[in-house]
Amino acid sequence: MIMAKHFYTWLALIFILGGIVIVVPKALAQSVVQSYGANKSLEVGLIVELQPGSNSKVEALTRTNESKMFGVVVNPNSAAVSLSTSSSASQTYVATSGNYQVLVSNQNGPIQAGNYITISSISGIGMKASTSDEIVVGKSLSNFLGTTDSLGSTTLKSSNGHTSTVQLGLIDVNLDIAHNPLLKNNEANLPSFLVNASQSVANKPVSVGRIYVSLIIIGICAIISGSMLYAGVRSSIVSIGRNPLSKRAVTRSLVQVTLTSLIVFILGIFAVYLLLRV
Repeated sequence: MIMAKHFYTWLALIFILGGIVIVVPKALAQSVVQSYGANKSLEVGLIVELQPGSNSKVEALTRTNESKMFGVVVNPNSAAVSLSTSSSASQTYVATSGNYQVLVSNQNGPIQAGNYITISSISGIGMKASTSDEIVVGKSLSNFLGTTDSLGSTTLKSSNGHTSTVQLGLIDVNLDIAHNPLLKNNEANLPSFLVNASQSVANKPVSVGRIYVSLIIIGICAIISGSMLYAGVRSSIVSIGRNPLSKRAVTRSLVQVTLTSLIVFILGIFAVYLLLRV
């Protein structure tokens, strides 16, 4: 029968998709640290940006360049994989994903585990993100109250001349540079239910790119599954109409195609889940 003839073809496609689902997320999830140059020594935990006009040097990120947030300076020994492009002793290792320590301040109040972290008014130093911050470096995994856990303090001066003292410290952060989910104005123009659903699944900020890729994967899997079901039902009706005695064999083939289409769609959902979680 037609259904049985194409069953193994669709089954091979499922195994190919399954391989992509398993291999790609694992590659994305692996924490890789890259070395960069720097004009001056950068402390571990500083949030950095690429120097203007350079793809090989970094510098401490400033508040005005929030949208250029690139990564965090880390100890290369704490990473699973460290890539070095130079034998210079002044290399600066930067991570863009994974769990690492970040230098923060209590400029925007005490930080609790689960708070999103963005750049503060102090170059390279993070703080708790608010609803007006565009980009976050990730989600805090520990607390910073600015009391006994303080590593020191510094003085900030506002535009109106008012001065304030803020405490500095180190906290663990799950790095994932993305648009701030707390931002009131969604500049990506994504429906709020998509953003909220993505954040709920990932339990962390999700970049616009990942949301779009997830939608594409779901769309492709839905089209494949729908096409298989349509072709299976149509062929079954035609086959039974031509030969009523083949009803049992046609029904068996239709069940196989239905199960295959469901597996393809489930694999797509699983792929989206892994893509959002890694």
